[in-house]
Amino acid sequence: MDHEKALDKIKKLLRLAASDNPHEAAAAMRQARALMEKYRLEESDIQLSEVYECAARSGSKMVPPQWEANLAGAVTKAYACNILFMAGIGEWRFIGELAELASYTMTLLLRQIRQSRRDFISTQLKRCKTATKTKRADVFCKAWVSAVRQQVMAFAGNDEPSPAAAAYMLKHHAETEKLDCRERNASKGNGVRAMTDAMHGIVAASDVRLNHGLNGQDQLALN
Repeated sequence: MDHEKALDKIKKLLRLAASDNPHEAAAAMRQARALMEKYRLEESDIQLSEVYECAARSGSKMVPPQWEANLAGAVTKAYACNILFMAGIGEWRFIGELAELASYTMTLLLRQIRQSRRDFISTQLKRCKTATKTKRADVFCKAWVSAVRQQVMAFAGNDEPSPAAAAYMLKHHAETEKLDCRERNASKGNGVRAMTDAMHGIVAASDVRLNHGLNGQDQLALN
């Protein structure tokens, strides 16, 4: 049995150790401890094995737009993860016990917001120049994300990344740099137009619903 299989076996035994049957629980705990001693595994190794690193594809290879970073931050908070942006690859990496759910949710939300962005451009910005379309669509997206973020924050509570997730970051991603995002609306002109574009974003986001998952699991489900 290799270390990976030993870890899986130990985790199963530890779950059995929580049994209401005292004899079954004691036997499972003895077996778990014996395996941990045999393979020189500590409790921290077991906890670290529950941390996952899962990716969601960004729309940018190097510098993501600010609205996309805001969306990634909201999802990160919802699932109590750490997050990295992998420049050159163009991926958001979620790190934590619920990283798989975080990456799945990010992928779905990105798909929805990109479709909403295309619809907004095609219906509201037909006569605009390409650069203007991009800037105004960014205003739309920031408002869309802000509206969805309020749902996420209300859903998420105040959970923080676990100590195991922090340990994983130190082990695998000890050196990181601050992410620079692309903000294409630095100027504050066209206030009325920007407010109108933002309202379109808020209305479009009203179709997004975040709910608790099935079977009592504390996860996000998108309607």
